[in-house]
Amino acid sequence: MAGGARGTRVRVDLHLHSSASFDSRVPPLEVARRCGQLGLSPVFLTDHDGIDGARSLVEAGKAAIVGEEILATEGELIGLFLKDLVPAGLSPEETVAAIKDQGGLVYLEHPYDTGRRHLREGAIERIADQVDIVEVFNGRSQAEVNRRAEDLRSTLGVAAGAGSDAHTLREIGSVYLEMEAFDGVQDFLAKLRSGKLVTLGSRWRMAAQRLLVRRRP
Repeated sequence: MAGGARGTRVRVDLHLHSSASFDSRVPPLEVARRCGQLGLSPVFLTDHDGIDGARSLVEAGKAAIVGEEILATEGELIGLFLKDLVPAGLSPEETVAAIKDQGGLVYLEHPYDTGRRHLREGAIERIADQVDIVEVFNGRSQAEVNRRAEDLRSTLGVAAGAGSDAHTLREIGSVYLEMEAFDGVQDFLAKLRSGKLVTLGSRWRMAAQRLLVRRRP
């Protein structure tokens, strides 16, 4: 089972990069090691325009999901649960088809972050009925950008995703989802709908609350 034994809960950061991306220096195994320290499993590795890093984790026996952040002609989108590379430079429609043809999920990340290569609004409208997940919290995006993403998710009626978008070790796990353990693509998608969003700030608050409880006479 990709997501652990049934009846248990898992923590997943759905947007991670490694040195298999052009803008990260962290080797995939180091990403997996850090995820293990934080209790994040499986590892969702979503490198830019490549799946070699994620494949290397699978080949090393790590619990990992193969993802890819793909640069289409009108911006980026992520494919999850991939078997094969989706080439960059396709139209959004062609990119979606390449993801779906191999049984993957279409994950729309940071859709309104103008500081990133987000998918253009016209393209989002054209592929709206093929989107499976919208990233409602990106660890590198501003609060208003994330709020607009949640509005889009609500409009589309799809599952909510979240990820740190980590390119360094210290960013990993700054945001994650806690959800029921899953077995396969469709089970993941169904259980993601009842997942709980956890951010670094809320983790600090929970730790402080536990400390205060312990200190009470």
